[in-house]
Amino acid sequence: MRPSRTSPVLALLLLLTACASGAPGASPSTSAPAAGAAGPTPAASAEPPAGPVVPASCAAITLETGARIASTDLAACLTDFVRAAGSGRFEIRQADHVADQRWALVDGGLYAIGTSDGEPSVAVTPDTGWLHSDGGWVQADPGGSTEQMLAADGVDMYRATSSPETTYAMITAAPGFTVGERTEVELADGTTTSLWPIRADAPFQPVAAIPATTTELVVWTDVAGPTVRMDVTGDAVAGDGQTYSGTATTFFSQWGQGVDLAEVEELVGAPLPLPGR
Repeated sequence: MRPSRTSPVLALLLLLTACASGAPGASPSTSAPAAGAAGPTPAASAEPPAGPVVPASCAAITLETGARIASTDLAACLTDFVRAAGSGRFEIRQADHVADQRWALVDGGLYAIGTSDGEPSVAVTPDTGWLHSDGGWVQADPGGSTEQMLAADGVDMYRATSSPETTYAMITAAPGFTVGERTEVELADGTTTSLWPIRADAPFQPVAAIPATTTELVVWTDVAGPTVRMDVTGDAVAGDGQTYSGTATTFFSQWGQGVDLAEVEELVGAPLPLPGR
């Protein structure tokens, strides 16, 4: 993503917080994940999959106006559900820019392909990755050329945003959450649907090492687990002392539907060992 009118540190804050919410992997919860379930797509409907199967950890969440939710309970539910789904897609919109990721989780780790403003940007497998630069792919190699070392840094950061530990830590950094009144909200395709807002009770710093604050975080959902949309607003103080603000909106879709990762297969040079094959 190449955000405009925001500092790099703020862009990273928003990217980390929004991406982490869709990150595949197990949470530090002891709840056993359930079998994956198909989910809504922004272009079709925000309704949850028919008879969605959600992790036991989501039973701690009550969706009714005014209900309080502990940060640890929300973090466990969200990350357990993503692991149960096993694959999906999300689109992040910030200012005039759009980033997209399709991902699939396997026992060995993550397969993912990302785009920025419609152009390929990053591809990841459990043991390697590529950044797209000057019209071509550069494979990550921390001991290679300057371009390859930069690619390695970028791939490592991308993996960090998809880490279940990062997901869990960021959500639990919030002081708590409260369910708001069910409201009509806009989806990625411009249509609207009625969803529950789960809102952080106060601003918080999601990453101790980053001098930035999430001033507002809202998770929009119909059923506890399969998130439909997330809104994240943040402030950051740059090295020159200037404060920057920005908002990122993430739309989640294709939960458990087996997303297309043909670009990654082309880079690997072989079919990916994805579930169901």
